[in-house]
Amino acid sequence: MTSSSWPPPGRRKVLEALARAERKVFTRPAPNSAKAQVKFLLTRAKGPTKDLAERLGVSRRTVERYRAGELTTHRSAVSRSGGGD
Repeated sequence: MTSSSWPPPGRRKVLEALARAERKVFTRPAPNSAKAQVKFLLTRAKGPTKDLAERLGVSRRTVERYRAGELTTHRSAVSRSGGGD
């Protein structure tokens, strides 16, 4: 094996650091709050709130309320607990 097949020691450290950073980014835990979850979904969808609302089965205004932090409980959690009306 030639020495050219191995990266130099400094480059190896950089590649290892990049690999660690990549693992950290892709293994992030999911957001906990409704506001953070909607914000995350909006940044991933890269579209208007109307498109996300259609995908979630809620109104555009509901998505905007989650994003603003006005709503803190997901509709599915309310229906499971028997809340609502």
